Amino acid sequence: MRTLTAIMLLLAAPALWAAGGPSVQVRTATVAKHRLADTITAFGTVRPDPEAQTTMDASYTAFVQRVYVTLGQPVHKGDPLLQLRTAPSARAAYLSAQANVRYARLELQRKRRLLHEKLATHSDVDAARKALETAKAAFAAQQELGTGKLTRVIKAPFTGIVSQLPVKPGNEVQVGSQLFQLARRDRLEVALGVEPDEESRVHQGQRVRVRPLFGNGNGGGVRTSVSQVNAVVDPNTRLVDVIVRLTGKQARPFLPGMRVQGTLSLKVRNVLAVPRSAVLQDSKGDYLFVVRSGKAHRVNVHTGLESGGLIGVRGALQAGDKVVVQGNYELSDGMAVRLAP
Repeated sequence: MRTLTAIMLLLAAPALWAAGGPSVQVRTATVAKHRLADTITAFGTVRPDPEAQTTMDASYTAFVQRVYVTLGQPVHKGDPLLQLRTAPSARAAYLSAQANVRYARLELQRKRRLLHEKLATHSDVDAARKALETAKAAFAAQQELGTGKLTRVIKAPFTGIVSQLPVKPGNEVQVGSQLFQLARRDRLEVALGVEPDEESRVHQGQRVRVRPLFGNGNGGGVRTSVSQVNAVVDPNTRLVDVIVRLTGKQARPFLPGMRVQGTLSLKVRNVLAVPRSAVLQDSKGDYLFVVRSGKAHRVNVHTGLESGGLIGVRGALQAGDKVVVQGNYELSDGMAVRLAP
């Protein structure tokens, strides 16, 4: 008798399952049209804008007496940067030029007296006058260089950041030696690296959003545009540099050396889209589940643009359909579902 009862229960199981068998609890989202942007994500490092940097070189031989700043330090216009002590050789050049002016002036006076006594010609006077002008020009050049001063304090020509500082107190600097480099704080640039096969999709003027890679600074970043797309592959990164400039208020959240992420917007399209979590994949391709009459139905789809957690889909779908976004891994085609409260 027990055996007969067990057999009857086994035969009745499919009917019981179909009538009110177990179901999977799921959450759904509505298929709708969204404006999705085709984007490229790239990474790079902030650096001073090369076109907004000033390099100061030594104009005469001197000794670095004092350094008021450190590398990377922000400075304001007029702040002292370095103090130089004029080298004896440069001081001697100044004194020599000064003496030459005195001698040339006296020589011109002497030639004029000799002309008056008819012991010199007008050509002699003209030559002496020309020699005086030459001596004055040489002396003015020395004054312009600053060799007339025993010490000289060099001040910041504008508000910026000390981007290079190759000298230390006690160093002797020759003519042409670099003293420092000052970069403008409000003019920076970023070299974003993109894959070579994506270079053709990027062009000057394209919109890009730049944000710090680490930390929560500046929220979603700043909007700017592409200034330049290089035509060579960087041998160090194997990527193509896309140059983005940050000016004025755009530059405030960033510092030279900071790592950033750039999102380049290519095209914006109005497409049917679903949350990314709705789309699954198996050997047959991408698919999702649509809930109709309390059951989950598999719909094969082709995916497209992806942005902001949404992904564009094409298939047997229409706006307003309910797709499963949570619990879909437990489903099979035709399985009963119940909506999570």
